[in-house]
Amino acid sequence: MPDLTYLRRKIDHHTPKTSLDVTAAKYLPGLDSDYAHPIQSLPFELVSSIFLHCLPEREQLHPLTAPLLLTRVCGTWRAIALRTPKLWCSVFFELFNVPPSLLPSKIQMLKYWLAHGAAHPLTIHLHYRQPFEDVVPLISAQSKRWEDVDLFLHPSTLAAFSSAELQLPVLRRLSFGCLPLRDTASSLHITAFSDAPQLADVSLLKLPPSAVALPWAQLTRFYCQSADLPDVLGVLHRAPALQYLRLDLQQATPLEPDCEPCEHAALLELTIHAHPAAAVPVRALLAPLTLPALRTLELPPIGPSDIAPLAAFVTRSKLGKSLHRLALPLAPLAPDDILAVLRPLLALEQLELHYPSEAPLLDILHTLVNYDAPENDGAFLPELRAVYIDCYRAAVPYGALLAALEARYSDDAGQGTVQLDSFVLTAMTSSVPEPADLLALRLLKTHGMDISISHVFGGSVV
Repeated sequence: MPDLTYLRRKIDHHTPKTSLDVTAAKYLPGLDSDYAHPIQSLPFELVSSIFLHCLPEREQLHPLTAPLLLTRVCGTWRAIALRTPKLWCSVFFELFNVPPSLLPSKIQMLKYWLAHGAAHPLTIHLHYRQPFEDVVPLISAQSKRWEDVDLFLHPSTLAAFSSAELQLPVLRRLSFGCLPLRDTASSLHITAFSDAPQLADVSLLKLPPSAVALPWAQLTRFYCQSADLPDVLGVLHRAPALQYLRLDLQQATPLEPDCEPCEHAALLELTIHAHPAAAVPVRALLAPLTLPALRTLELPPIGPSDIAPLAAFVTRSKLGKSLHRLALPLAPLAPDDILAVLRPLLALEQLELHYPSEAPLLDILHTLVNYDAPENDGAFLPELRAVYIDCYRAAVPYGALLAALEARYSDDAGQGTVQLDSFVLTAMTSSVPEPADLLALRLLKTHGMDISISHVFGGSVV
């Protein structure tokens, strides 16, 4: 006869399961061992499409995000995920301060990822600042699939690109850079990207244009973070199809006095940035340039000696009916200087001035009030819709400002003149408007005009 203690243990062991079964039978009568979730009945193609919508836009390779997460739910989902190459065609991979002990697992994960993309075009975001020599050969083996590539590497790995000539039949966009180079930048010559028949958009970070061989004739966009002043003309001469050019000047080597004229018929946007305190000879840069298709122009700081060359450039390029946006950092200017540049710009829609002194702002405000005066040879900036004034150096002239805004926001602003919709000003000096002016400015804002007036250290006024 069995021991009673043994029987009680057996009963206790089965009681929880029995209770659970009774409860399930009571509240979930349709539940049985053959139950399958409705998603299991969907066709492969539909589930695969749903999986694609689970992908994060920019996410590190991680087991808890798609697509790796989808392989860990069940065998069916794993099979579908591994048979959907598009899930594995975007690689966002960053290695910052990775301990050496973890590097092999990271590399293995990257190999696993690349292996499941089949022949589909690849989007790669790969940034690392340590000398990992195994990574470059791994991704270079997939170069025929590169479509959109963003590489920021340790300088020691650049040698792999210096001698290589990769096959890049579908590469359309390239962002390529490395940690700053000091002594080797002038001798560096990377040839890996010269054979890319569809490449149109290139960004170079911490590398000068001379360091990388590119198919210049077909480029439509180019950005360089470590440019010199002569690179402006050099890039335009080499890239006749270029539409968008942005250069951040790290130095401003003087141009040759007899440099070759450069007329570029395709360029739509020219952006040249420099430190506000940098002495950039803008007049020498503009003298050889003619850009008749230009719609956006951003230049380094403009001084009094640059006004006449800038006005001549506007006239020579016939920008009066094409330029829509102008952004200028300004050194202190004499009265009427800025008007020599602005008066011809009949199509200008957006004006941005950085660090302006009192004279140019008052010139603009007074002329906006008298927009149809005879000396303006027609309406002054008749298409102007937005004005942005950043780091204004003097006390805000609220009276002149209010008069200009009321003149250009009213329904009878003038025949052929659009309403000024937006005015944003930040000032270095704190000042407060008269109560009547403040009330009028707030009334304009209530009626729909986008007005923002603030002080860098004092907060918002309007």
